[in-house]
Amino acid sequence: MSESRTQKSMNFRIQLFAVISLFTVSAAAQNNALILNNAVVINLNAGGVLSINQSNAAGISLIGTGTGFIQSENETNRVAWLINSGTGSFVIPFGVAATGSKIDMSYNITTAGSSSGTLIASTYATANNNTVYPAVYSPVVANMNLLGSGGDQSLSAVDRFWILRKENWTSNPASSLTFSYRDVEFAPSNTISESGLLAQYWNGTQWTPSWNSGTALFGVNNAAANQVNSIDAGSGNFYTWMLAEKPASLPVEIASIDADCNYKGNPVIRWATLSETNNHYFTIERSSDALSWDNVAEIPGAGNSNTPLFYNYTDSGTINQSFYYKLSQTDFDGTESEGWVIEAKCSNNINTTGYNIFAYSDDAHVIHMQFFNPDESPALIRIFDMRGRLVFLQQIAAVAGQNEITVSNLFQDAVYMISINGNRLSESKKVFLQ
Repeated sequence: MSESRTQKSMNFRIQLFAVISLFTVSAAAQNNALILNNAVVINLNAGGVLSINQSNAAGISLIGTGTGFIQSENETNRVAWLINSGTGSFVIPFGVAATGSKIDMSYNITTAGSSSGTLIASTYATANNNTVYPAVYSPVVANMNLLGSGGDQSLSAVDRFWILRKENWTSNPASSLTFSYRDVEFAPSNTISESGLLAQYWNGTQWTPSWNSGTALFGVNNAAANQVNSIDAGSGNFYTWMLAEKPASLPVEIASIDADCNYKGNPVIRWATLSETNNHYFTIERSSDALSWDNVAEIPGAGNSNTPLFYNYTDSGTINQSFYYKLSQTDFDGTESEGWVIEAKCSNNINTTGYNIFAYSDDAHVIHMQFFNPDESPALIRIFDMRGRLVFLQQIAAVAGQNEITVSNLFQDAVYMISINGNRLSESKKVFLQ
């Protein structure tokens, strides 16, 4: 390596506060812009921040083969782009060094923000169940309940998060996003049709729009390019994002679906519908890998209904094991619609002290609850807001088996804690009203 080439590398490292490592010395800084030549890879690590002090959309440029990229692959390895009042398409060429894959992210500004502002972005791949969740920069992600209440739909989500935050910008720019992903990030055991991928963001309490909200997810699918384009939720789009495939609408309106385990270690699948149209029956399938499925039950539907209904199925054929379950629906004319996939982990999740509470809210802000009582005995039901204030109190004579109750107190949109206490059992569970 020549002396001048070595000096360029050293100067570049100093400018970036020594938080990156260069796999090859083909990157340079010019007029505060970052220029990546050929297949150079900038690897951010140990909470490294790559600062781009160039408000022009050409603040990061690719030359030569144009295959260079920046590896983040951790929530804390970030690119901080001082955009200020700039406009245009600000492309961060993220990538994964292990596979040599580029996964560009675009922040497209149509109307400038206030004069001083910085986009801060990172992205990283996850396991099939989307762990580890983003947990460093508030608001932290708490679950993968994409439906809006109950259950984990991580197998319908791409195995990657994008974390966008800002510094300054008292007036946010009007923007839209483009996210790219690798094939391996939606492959089995995920249950994803790539052409259905769109975007959701974490609002501090849940993924938005939730599937049961009736609102379309964000963006335009571009499966041919492994992208979702034109994503815009407003407020500068400074959220934690993921991509998911919302199942095709069923002729039944699913309010919630959940899976847990009874005291014997059997999986219990429970779901609730707000309405049903020509619903003949539900089919429940079981799988150990979310690839090969076996039919285990058919549950009669209600035909036509405009009132909330509860369903449940206990898989007595398995004990203390973990399985995936798929819920599908069939009309009277034989039309089949695939629905939700959920996981029951009974090997480490046996509930011997609780009621197996299942709860959701409908559009009228009525809370619907179902719980299992092992014997006929009184149960005290309390609902608290997130400040710990008691907002509902009632004691009921619970029967042995499944109990269903509704609470119509005109609650406002928020998270509430339901607590049920009896002679031998107690359990608490959160429910989100929207």
